[in-house]
Amino acid sequence: MNKLTKIALPIILAACSLQASAKDFTTVTAGYIFHTDSTLEDNKNQFDRSLLTVANVRVEDWGRIATVGIFENLEQSSSDPMATALGEAWSTFKFSGVANIKTGFIPGLNYMVDEFFWANTNGYESNMKLGLSYDMKLAGVKLYFGGGANYVSIDNAGARYDGFSGYAFNTSAQYPITDKISIKARYFGVFDRVAEHAIGYTDKNDAEAHNSGYMADIALTYKFDKSLSVSAMFRQNDSWYGYKTSKADMFLLTGSYTF
Repeated sequence: MNKLTKIALPIILAACSLQASAKDFTTVTAGYIFHTDSTLEDNKNQFDRSLLTVANVRVEDWGRIATVGIFENLEQSSSDPMATALGEAWSTFKFSGVANIKTGFIPGLNYMVDEFFWANTNGYESNMKLGLSYDMKLAGVKLYFGGGANYVSIDNAGARYDGFSGYAFNTSAQYPITDKISIKARYFGVFDRVAEHAIGYTDKNDAEAHNSGYMADIALTYKFDKSLSVSAMFRQNDSWYGYKTSKADMFLLTGSYTF
């Protein structure tokens, strides 16, 4: 993937989401990420930090597009002296976008293009999943499954690679406990990374380049009304999303406004 495509893809997905319709909604979320002490000890390039996201969902007869702009460490704070010195370098922009286009021949089955991109002054990584997704409801639980080939462009931590690198699988489950309280669990996994990609996720504890990784979280959300909500989330990353060591644990406290 050339540099123009790396930049253009997030912009194109974001532009599509901004063509508003009656079914669209936008959510602005602000919060803070707290890491466990062991996670900060193992990941010197990571630290407790602020979080700001702007998400938009567009729903049409042909499917839906969801885009999220993610800004971390706006204030460049840190709980580790080394990370304080690198605070400017580790202010990070992330982008997540997914298009689910109905196949038309199986209800709930979609063609899927799922992109995750991050960049800071030290490098960047783009992961685009090309495959299928499936929506369903079971006993009041809203379920989503998605998977496909993983196309990567990376220049970070010794890894420089453009091309297909393994495959990815995503799933989520959401359940409304009451009219105001809901719970949601998500899992994002990447598997069988090629060596040129995996070297960017070399764990300093075992000196091994990890060819797979994941992000998993579970969140409890309380809605004050249709617009305002707060959420408490536990998240675990393993060789993914910038975390190179196994089982990096963190807590996210956020507040959101939807319009």
